Amino acid sequence: MAFGPSLRACERTRHTLKEMPNSPSLSRLLAQVAGEADCGTALDRVAHAALGLTGSRHAIIAVLNEELGHLEVRHGAGEGWVESARNERLPLDVGREDGIVGFVAATGSSVVTGNVRQEPHYKKLFPTTESEIAVPVRDRNDRVRAVLNLESDRRDAYGEVERETVNALSSLIGMVLEQEDHATREEALIQIGNSLDASLTEEALIDRVMHVAEDVLRLQACSIFLIDPKTDLVVLRGTLGWLRDQVGQISYQKGEGFTGWVCETGESILLDDPQGDPRWRGKYVEFPSEQIASFLAVPIIARTRILGAIRVLRRKADNKFLDNRFTQSDLRLLQAIAEQIGAGLENTRNMEKIIRSERMIAWGELSAKSSHMIGNRVFALKGDINELQHLLSEREVDLQEVRDLEKSLSTNVTRIEEILQDFRDFVTATQLNRTPTDLNLLVQETVDEVFPRRSQVALEVQLDSSIPQMSLDAKRLRRAVSELIENSLNYMDQGRLRVSTRLVLGEEDERTRAARNARFARLEIEDTGPGVDADQKALIFQPFFSNRVKGMGLGLSIVKGIVDAHGGEVFEAGEEGAGAKFVILLPVE
Repeated sequence: MAFGPSLRACERTRHTLKEMPNSPSLSRLLAQVAGEADCGTALDRVAHAALGLTGSRHAIIAVLNEELGHLEVRHGAGEGWVESARNERLPLDVGREDGIVGFVAATGSSVVTGNVRQEPHYKKLFPTTESEIAVPVRDRNDRVRAVLNLESDRRDAYGEVERETVNALSSLIGMVLEQEDHATREEALIQIGNSLDASLTEEALIDRVMHVAEDVLRLQACSIFLIDPKTDLVVLRGTLGWLRDQVGQISYQKGEGFTGWVCETGESILLDDPQGDPRWRGKYVEFPSEQIASFLAVPIIARTRILGAIRVLRRKADNKFLDNRFTQSDLRLLQAIAEQIGAGLENTRNMEKIIRSERMIAWGELSAKSSHMIGNRVFALKGDINELQHLLSEREVDLQEVRDLEKSLSTNVTRIEEILQDFRDFVTATQLNRTPTDLNLLVQETVDEVFPRRSQVALEVQLDSSIPQMSLDAKRLRRAVSELIENSLNYMDQGRLRVSTRLVLGEEDERTRAARNARFARLEIEDTGPGVDADQKALIFQPFFSNRVKGMGLGLSIVKGIVDAHGGEVFEAGEEGAGAKFVILLPVE
């Protein structure tokens, strides 16, 4: 077990053990715990070792749940211990007969009794118990995190030696819990770091951060505000809780309230009972101001430029004995998260600039090529009109010639409409209107619309029901899927077309830039046609590249624009001569 920031606690515990009579056994326990990779297993070892080291019959470790305000029996050992007792809830209170464990957690004071019947807080858990000792487990901020409770069926079982041993075990438990917290925070930073690679848009990056804040860090109130470069307002861009429906709609002036102050000064704020601070406005908060116990906000900075702020709030606990205020450790964690967000925002904005630049260049080429193609069609239309005028000037009109001219006119008008539609689709490919969407239903409906009812091509559709609802632009994505299906059918008179979806991790395909632990919906459209030449795989998504006579060669470029705008990736993974396989990866938040 890599203890990291707990190293000093570990050294203090080693020093304590050397001074104690039972130090050889305790030292061996410390070595075992230090070498254990799983924190839960390490605490189970401590609970079992406590029995032999103190001559106890029962041992439990109850950990404080700060979110819900009670104790949870996480680990235990002894004759009366059963797995069903794990996660049993104990009250955090000092009431009579509410339990010694809850009293210790509420007051932070140890309790030692040689006769439990004379202890007013005792609550019977095991019928044979005569003596009990319970000590608080504290963190580096001197807050109670857990309680180690030992019981014996002997009177006056816990003397000075046993008390010192239990105190040492308490320090060891605190060290393990601190490492568990460190691992959780490290996992959060890793997930956010992975999202920097997985997210190609600001929206996708912010969504990912909110996901980590809710699921990994278990934050009930977390919001990200970014400075709008056009208006210089501090705008809400992502949040948990009540403000979700107001994302993109509410904002602060720079310097207004805590959030505006952080964005103006680039300094962090950590305050308990923030309402008494003169900077407090309470304008937009995730829950009522009177319920806020602690407020923490840090700036999001890229290099030396302030991009916005990330803030988190803690609600006042219903239990007066629960201290759930933010600590300096929370501040450092949020600063690390903000630093990653700043780097991610800078990367995505630079990428968006590149994409915009590339598309501006492509628009220039598109204008030139479409002007040329439309010009050719207009020239043909003029010729047909002149011919029609000539025919109409004659006394006798040849109806067949008129019909031929009408067909030519109609064909040329249709070709112009197709060119204009390609132009519109290319320009608007990255302009999304996201809504909660069932990807499988979208794919199935698109296949039903596009695939010919009578075809020599065999169709296979395999859809993964585990894919959750996703935030997608259904209209744009239908366009992308239909383009790929039609593209496959264009190169096959017979054979097989397979359309499938499945839920994957980014690391499953080395051809992607996807983050290792990010989830994606993988959509594959695979055919048994001639496939794509190896030297053309890197070119097929560029504007105007086409092996077909019809169209402007914008189809796959439009597909790429749509997928990129969703924060996903598209690539061709087939083998030349064995069929094409187009893969779309869409991030699942």
